[in-house]
Amino acid sequence: MNLILAAIRLYQRFISPHKGFRCAYHAHTGRHSCSHLGFRAVRMYGATLGLAVLRQRLYLCGVAHRRYSVPHRRPPLSQRGDCDIIPCDCDLPSAKPCSFAGDILSSCGDCGSCDWPERKRKDKGKERDIYLPPKNN
Repeated sequence: MNLILAAIRLYQRFISPHKGFRCAYHAHTGRHSCSHLGFRAVRMYGATLGLAVLRQRLYLCGVAHRRYSVPHRRPPLSQRGDCDIIPCDCDLPSAKPCSFAGDILSSCGDCGSCDWPERKRKDKGKERDIYLPPKNN
């Protein structure tokens, strides 16, 4: 339990002030931030139940972020890391037939492949009915 509390304090002191944004739940409702609630919950209820309370709050924070954040425009494909900028010309001559670079370039199936796992998008329709308290004034 003390290790979890120390980790939350380290986050609050050294990481949170430098990340450039604040908790979406705190920004929308004006209530305490997720790290503040997590610290209090772990201190009051212990590690297991406290982390369960924190997990629920982090879910609500994500809902608040997806519901109220300003959508940003996606960067162009060349800046986003898509594979259209990686040409795959498998007929390149190599200096040595067994060179490492030649082996990589000779495998056309893997050259420039975009088999990255996709991040699952949250379904906003399911989150429409989740209650978020109004802002405290």
